[in-house]
Amino acid sequence: MNFFAKACQFIKSLPRVRFFKPFAIQLDWGHDNIVDAKGRLIATVRLYGSQNRVELPKTSSFTGHITVRGQGNRILIGDNCRLAGEFMVKGSNQTVTVGEGTTFESVYVLSLERCDVTIGRGCMFSRGIEVRTSDAHALIRRRDGRRLNRAASVVVGDHVWVGLGSILNKGTVIPEDCIVGAKSFVNKAFSESGVVLAGTPAAIVKRDVTWSRGRKHRWSREEMDAWRAAEPVNEDED
Repeated sequence: MNFFAKACQFIKSLPRVRFFKPFAIQLDWGHDNIVDAKGRLIATVRLYGSQNRVELPKTSSFTGHITVRGQGNRILIGDNCRLAGEFMVKGSNQTVTVGEGTTFESVYVLSLERCDVTIGRGCMFSRGIEVRTSDAHALIRRRDGRRLNRAASVVVGDHVWVGLGSILNKGTVIPEDCIVGAKSFVNKAFSESGVVLAGTPAAIVKRDVTWSRGRKHRWSREEMDAWRAAEPVNEDED
């Protein structure tokens, strides 16, 4: 191969580059990908494949890294979100959704093997949290070669508080108005709202509770249920 052919091949291997305000860059090695970032974006966005889409509305912000590999994947962020961390999506036709008013202090979201991640509105995620649909490697039973740790989608309901250092693993379902204690490992579907989940693996440790971003000593019934109707307000994080 002559020098000219090598130079052309090298140029074709380079990504298309796009800059966003205030400090973000999109690197696109695929085609027909769309990053609709009207909000505040301080990030690197890496796109491989085709027909992938990232949406960040004007009222929301994201700080961190976004990587999408595959075809037809979507990352959809709702209004009034403040998110920091990393999104990693590998595969085809997967969707990561974050609902209105949700906040991340530092969260790693991994969507693999045609499984989705759905996070509801008004949620509060602390630091050092992982949300993942797969272990990323296979656990195999020797007698028949069967994989034991199959991937599964993750669903988090509205108004869920996830504590420091927790892991929401494949197959996790957390109903609305729940709390996940710090350093917990959640790996199954729960069906009861208004509970505290804690431990490794997580189990229900307290019932008939709710939570607030505020820190006063007492709330009225109306105040405790205000999140159901009102737009979430991003106050101080815990």
